[in-house]
Amino acid sequence: MIASDPNQINPQTLDRFASFVGVDLHKKVVALAAVDRQGNILDRIRCSTQEPHKIHRFLRGLPRPLWMAVEAVGFIEWFIDEFRPAVERIDIADATKLASMRGKRRKNDRKDSLEFAQRLARGECPLGYIADEDLLHLRKLGRHWHRLSERLSRAKTTVRSLLNAANLEGPTSNSLHMRQWLELQGHQLKPATLLTIEGLTQEIEGIEHQRRSLEEAIRQANTSDVFAADIQLLKTVKGIGDILACIIRAEVGPFMRFPNADALEFWSGLTPDNQESAGRTQSGHITKAGPASLRWALGQAAMAQCRSDRRVGGIRRKLANKRGKGKANTAMARRLLRTLYAMMRDGVPYDPKANTGGTRPAKAQATRPHKDKPTARQRADAFFASRPPTGAKGERAKNAYQRSCSC
Repeated sequence: MIASDPNQINPQTLDRFASFVGVDLHKKVVALAAVDRQGNILDRIRCSTQEPHKIHRFLRGLPRPLWMAVEAVGFIEWFIDEFRPAVERIDIADATKLASMRGKRRKNDRKDSLEFAQRLARGECPLGYIADEDLLHLRKLGRHWHRLSERLSRAKTTVRSLLNAANLEGPTSNSLHMRQWLELQGHQLKPATLLTIEGLTQEIEGIEHQRRSLEEAIRQANTSDVFAADIQLLKTVKGIGDILACIIRAEVGPFMRFPNADALEFWSGLTPDNQESAGRTQSGHITKAGPASLRWALGQAAMAQCRSDRRVGGIRRKLANKRGKGKANTAMARRLLRTLYAMMRDGVPYDPKANTGGTRPAKAQATRPHKDKPTARQRADAFFASRPPTGAKGERAKNAYQRSCSC
């Protein structure tokens, strides 16, 4: 793994390469710039993405060995598959961090590709992680399950709202029960509402069919030698099954590519975006920087864990009473992620009795001194009890008492 901290790219690593190539990738065009170790321009090219032979010819004309950095975009997969064998090393450049480092300047493809290459040659280019083929396959399965689940939830919510508008109660758990209810009670609906619910029922049937075949593919992928041990370890947590374990393992990748749980938590986008001004810090919404599928899976697993584990459910109820349900759910997902990191780091299954952050250890609670609370009568007596005078009035009363005693 190549970390996103530029300080971790040491000069010895950079000295092994003769050419550094920066790639600014778009859907239709791509721009490449090559520089040497000192940052001097070797060559440039800008061509269509449908002309990979020109890029291959460009790469063959550069001094070897060659290191390439590609801007991180959503359609980068084909580029990595095509040109990974043509270079000695290829990495993803974090476009967000590069934009913050760039500052204000006029942006174009030639300047961006040259900046990627020159920062890479200096060791200042923030780099990301490139998953291998097996992990990409597992990640695609998990993300497809997430998309189907979102579509299924929206369709069921729409059916439920239509039934509420008609003041009727009907099943929305699965398409079979919905189809049976429509045959028996569909005459109570207006024609437009009936037509809408029938269409949504067909959509739910199609999604359920896709999910059944997808679930079988996920279970088969989980049994591979690469992921079987990690999947079984994740499944020791109550609320995490084959599907959620697949999504978490696929999105995070190797857990040990993160130095600690704080780095993983920040990468997943579950940390609040704090705003600091004039010495004051205001906590904002979570950053949502990482993959949405990971946050969704952690939320689903955390809620299932709260329902199955009384102790964890109690922690969520306390947070919900103080901060609200939304923030409590996010906090439980973040807590679960830290627990999973500790499990994968130590290679041990989930222990419900372990202290996984946010709770005080039992030993500290036992050694804390115990104080008896005063009763209501004792509090009232203490409130109405006469108090000695203070200040100048108290000094006069003290002097008068001393004079009376001397007499």
